[in-house]
Amino acid sequence: MKSMIRHRKDFIDYILYNYEFRDRTAVWILNFIKSHPIISSNTVFVDVGDIDRKLRISDNESASPTLLFEKGNTVTVDGEVIFHELNMNQKQPLFVNFNLHREDQRYSQLKAMETNIDTALEEIGHHSVLKQIDEALDSKDHIRFIQLTDYLNRTNN
Repeated sequence: MKSMIRHRKDFIDYILYNYEFRDRTAVWILNFIKSHPIISSNTVFVDVGDIDRKLRISDNESASPTLLFEKGNTVTVDGEVIFHELNMNQKQPLFVNFNLHREDQRYSQLKAMETNIDTALEEIGHHSVLKQIDEALDSKDHIRFIQLTDYLNRTNN
C-alpha cells in the first residue's frame, strides 16, 4: 500500500493535470510542495485544528483568489511571499485546502483517508497506537507519526 505521502503527491499531480489556475504561481507552489520531501511530508489536506499555516488554492472557475495563505493573524495572496514562507519554514505543518468549482470525488476520498486516522484511532487501544507509531517510524511516514503521537499525547492528558 502506498504511504500517505505518495497519495498526496499523486493527488497534487491529479490536480495539476485536471484543473487550471488563474495565477501560474499556484502551479509553481504545488510542484514545489510535491517535489520537496520535507514539505510534502508536513502537508495535510484536512484541517486538524492545530495547524497554524493554511493554504487555500482555488481553480480557474472559482470566484475566490487563486492563492490565499494564512499564518497566525497574517493573510496574503502574494505567491512569492507564500513560496518564501514554505521554503523558509519547511518543517512546519501545512494544511492545504482546494476550492474547486465542482465536487471532486478523488479530493473527497483523500480528505476522508486523512480524517480516518483520528477516527480509527478512537476505535483502537493504546497498545495498537504504539504499534502504529513504530510502523510509521519504520516507513518514514512523518505525517502519520505526528498525527499518531499528537493523538497519543491528547489522550494521555
